Amino acid sequence: MNIEQAQLQWPDLQFINWCRRHYAINRGIYNTIDAWLYEYGILELKERRKVMILFLQQAGQKDGDKFGKGGLARNLEQFITIFERVGT
Repeated sequence: MNIEQAQLQWPDLQFINWCRRHYAINRGIYNTIDAWLYEYGILELKERRKVMILFLQQAGQKDGDKFGKGGLARNLEQFITIFERVGT
């Protein structure tokens, strides 16, 4: 999925609702991913949103898959490992 640059600059609620519609995540999952990526060191909001979308695409959330207990953190750690190797 190609996200437009304008979407990366939307207000939080509008962007969160877009993610909810496209990846079937709730606000709590969104906030957890956003906080995790921020703490990881991705401080710039637009970059964090790009990485979040890449993560959600990789995690298969488009079909409404659930992460399960501990699955979100595990998936984020695996994604970041791959993300660092690829250098995206």
